[in-house]
Amino acid sequence: MLRGAVDDLPIWLLLIVVVAAIVGLVLLLVWLIRRLVPAVEEGFDAEVASQMLGVVAALFGLLLAFIIVIAYENYTDAGSNVTVEADALAAIVRDSGAFEPAERDRLRASIGAYVRTVADDEWPLMREGHDSAQAWTDVDGIFAALQGVEPKSPSAVAFYDDSVRQLNEALDARRNRLNDAGGGLPWVIGALLFVGSLVIVGYAVLIGSRSFWFHSIGAGAIAVVIGMSLVVLVALLYPFSGDLAIDPEPFRSGALAQFFGPSS
Repeated sequence: MLRGAVDDLPIWLLLIVVVAAIVGLVLLLVWLIRRLVPAVEEGFDAEVASQMLGVVAALFGLLLAFIIVIAYENYTDAGSNVTVEADALAAIVRDSGAFEPAERDRLRASIGAYVRTVADDEWPLMREGHDSAQAWTDVDGIFAALQGVEPKSPSAVAFYDDSVRQLNEALDARRNRLNDAGGGLPWVIGALLFVGSLVIVGYAVLIGSRSFWFHSIGAGAIAVVIGMSLVVLVALLYPFSGDLAIDPEPFRSGALAQFFGPSS
């Protein structure tokens, strides 16, 4: 559901929709509370209650900020995994220049098949959190091509050893990339954010003021901050979906660019 919203709506529209919905709900609650509970309109115990709200809001703000920072770090790590994988494959392409022409061509062809599958087929699937079976088949093809190399000189042996190391590094980065594509948040953290948001917004609605507009602006401002923060958090949780999606450009550039047509 959350991934679908991130995928289907531009981030700016998602921000507007979510913030407008939360603010509208909060303003409606403020109006209802002031009509149903006259004491709220009189601002009962507002001084004490506002201080308690400040403490609770500060604690929740720290929690929300901490989760968003972690989500952003995971988002940047996902981009780094893509770069590491592409760079490792590019290094193998360069290393293959030390092999016999037939072995070099087989190895480069297998890498070309893999990067095209990743960039053209697997990337759209990752928007939904899935991977490509063909990409795994192409990984086997790279291993088979590398295993078929028989280095015949000390230089070729050194480049072969580096190619094996780079391939294992690329495979680790691939697994990390696919794990990142799964996205999401542990349910207990999601529940904590949901309950915390309800408590903060509910508290803001219940702290009354003689002025309807002052009451509404205070509660609405809190709703805006929470709404925007949650939208940004959700967008970061799915690094390969939506407007903030990481693109496959590293697989199309450098030494790997030769495997794509000029219009790719």
